[in-house]
Amino acid sequence: MDQTDGAAVGVDGCRAGWLCAAIDDTGNCSFVLERSFRRLISALGEASLVLVDMPIGLPLPGQAGRECDALARRAIAPRGSTVFSPPGRAALAAPTYESACQANQREHGRKISMQSWNIAPKIDEVDRFLRGDAARPPIREMHPELAFWALNGREALRARKKSPAGVEARLVVLSRHFPPARASYERCLAATARKDVARDDIIDALVGAVTARRAPALACFPALPPRDVFGLPMEIVFADPEAVVGS
Repeated sequence: MDQTDGAAVGVDGCRAGWLCAAIDDTGNCSFVLERSFRRLISALGEASLVLVDMPIGLPLPGQAGRECDALARRAIAPRGSTVFSPPGRAALAAPTYESACQANQREHGRKISMQSWNIAPKIDEVDRFLRGDAARPPIREMHPELAFWALNGREALRARKKSPAGVEARLVVLSRHFPPARASYERCLAATARKDVARDDIIDALVGAVTARRAPALACFPALPPRDVFGLPMEIVFADPEAVVGS
């Protein structure tokens, strides 16, 4: 879609597939909903940066977890439980939760959470796309709670994101950095069904776009990210509050 060329984009998985918020260089925010990740990225055209709420760069064999996840948990305490360790690729290929736990135990010395298993198809979808398609915009990993922590002066938001108070707190933070955030949220809310897109899916896509819009004033955990066996960085990106946007 032409209107997303050059846009800063945030992507979140949802029941209907994938939702993105795209903020162009005039400050206009548009939303795209697609069933597949590949179709979503194709629809974005030449986006300047895509931040996706999904693990990118999976644990190495013998590695129990990623450093980026441990650092993110520590930063956003007491909301650290929202950051979970992704499964390894052997677990992603398993047909059942039990066999995935067994595969991950063999490869990484630990089982996987049910939360990880529930989004395993989406992790696998993103992983396969990134390993196989070089002709794409820059795509990096973000985590919404870490993104809000950074935009909120490195202070975690305590209200749960699915609660009315949590939604309101997140809209307040978003509006500080992107004044049309509330109107954009309401527009997407009206245009989508809750069976397809939850309220927090919209919030998470928006914080990704607002964070991507601050590029190059971004930081990541860890500062020097290691790469997985396919060369994908094991990092989580967030806004650098000490940097001047546009510097």
